[in-house]
Order: sequence, then C-alpha cells, then structure tokens
Amino acid sequence: MVWSSWSKRHARKAVLVGAAMARLSLPGSAAAQEAVAPAWDETESREDIARRRERAALLATHLHDAIRLHSAGKGVPILVSGIGGASLAVSLTVAPAEPRFLALTASSATSLAGGIAALAVPEAYRRETVGAAALLSQGSVWLGLAFFTESGFGRVAPVALSSGYYLSGLLSGLNLALSGYTPVSRLRADHALVATPEWRARLSGAQIASIERDLLATAPAIPSWAIHLPIALGGVAATVPAWDRDLSTETRMLSVTSGLLASAWSLGAMFDPEHPAQSYQRDLRRAGLQVAPSGPGGNMGLTVSGKF
Repeated sequence: MVWSSWSKRHARKAVLVGAAMARLSLPGSAAAQEAVAPAWDETESREDIARRRERAALLATHLHDAIRLHSAGKGVPILVSGIGGASLAVSLTVAPAEPRFLALTASSATSLAGGIAALAVPEAYRRETVGAAALLSQGSVWLGLAFFTESGFGRVAPVALSSGYYLSGLLSGLNLALSGYTPVSRLRADHALVATPEWRARLSGAQIASIERDLLATAPAIPSWAIHLPIALGGVAATVPAWDRDLSTETRMLSVTSGLLASAWSLGAMFDPEHPAQSYQRDLRRAGLQVAPSGPGGNMGLTVSGKF
C-alpha cells in the first residue's frame, strides 16, 4: 500500500511537470494563451477536430500573406519626408508667391507631413499612410500644372486628374480612420501558433477563433477599387481635350497620354491581388466551411460550420 501511494504521488508530479514543460515550449505568447483557454471538450468529435485543424492550416497560409502586406520599415517614410522637406525648402526660398507655385509647395508639404505621420503611426498603418499622402501630393502637382496651362479648355486634363487624386487621397485617409488593423506584432505571434502541425494540434477552438478575428481585422474598411476609382474617372475625363482641334497638338497629346496613364495605373491598383482576409474566407468556402458570428455570449468569437 505504501509503495502504491508513493507511486501515485510521483506519477501526478510527473504529469504536472510535463504539462508545465509543454506550456513553456510553446512559441511566442502561446503559453499565456493556453493558460486562459477554456478546458478541452472531451466529447469533441473527430470531425470537429479535423475542421479545427483545417482552419488552423488555412490561417497559417493567409496570416503569412497578411504579415507581408502590413509589414513596413521606416526607410520609405524617412525617404519620403526627406524629399518632401528638401523640395519644400526650395519652394519657400525660390518660388514666387503665385497660385501655381503655391500648389507645388502644398505638394511638398504634404509629402513631408505624410512621411512624418507614417513614422508616428503603428506599423500596420505605415504603408497606407504614405500612400494616402502620395495621392494628395499628386493632386496638388496636377493642380499646379493647371495654372501653367493658358487655354481654358486645355486645363480640363490637369483639373480632372487633380480632382481624382484628391478624392482618392481623401478616401484613403478615411479608410485609415475607419479601419482597425491588427498590430503586426500580434499577427506574428498568431502565425507562430499555427505555423506547424504540432502547434496547430495544441490549439483549442477559442484560440483559433481569436486568431481568425485578428486575420479578418486586417481587411480595409474601404476596398481598394473604391479608393482608386476617382483616379480612373479623372483619367477618362482628362482625355476630353484631345478631341478639341482648336488646341495645339502638344496639349492634345499631353491630355490623352496623362489621362490614359492615370487610368491604367488606377485600374492596376483597383484590381490588386485579393486581400488575405478575403482569400481566407474564399478558401474556407471551397473547403465546405464558412465564417459565422458566434452566439450571444461572443466568447468563441467566430465559428466555422460545414458539411463533411
């Protein structure tokens, strides 16, 4: 009896030590997540386990894409702010106080402000902050070029392009204000949890649902096609002066060339590769799964249902 009692005590100690070592071996913040995760449901069916692991495998692929999309160093913002600051200094010291030059000065100031803002915002917002500043800066450039055009009808092209870039820049800024992007550091920690089959097998349904929420939160509030649509429309409008035979050949060629180039660029931006959050949902549907809201409690975040 004494030997049996001693064996049982040591067996329990071995189990506790093994569980602690397993938690310490989890990557990143996995040990903390496991500590707060709900207890495993012993009645979980094999189908539920297979679905959970399939979700985790899909998350591994699309989290990697989301991290690449939202990761941005400080090199580009520093370069943009440096160029903007240098051109602004030149504009303020050399350019006369005329509307045409004031617009170009505003372009330089926007680039400087955008670069500084990109350094201040979280990493997930950095790339789009630079993009929004670039669109607004380009709008000011075209507005300045409109003042250099003597012909009234010849100004249609730069004014149309300026309007398109300004509207796209404002929509891009609005998207930044409305979007609640998941921090890149959390995306990296989530990816560490689902990176290998061994780690995926340890995750509970609640943990996977939390990771899924983080991935879906990386989607923009305003889609890319809507942000760049004004530029495409402005490019089309910019080609109108090309039909006016009273204008010089140079002005007509400039209008049609600038309009078509702007439209082509915007169309390319409108039809960028599918966002990782959208492609994840598409792959879920292909696998017979779907993202669905949780119950009233909301503790499970997002759940997946499907037929097998």
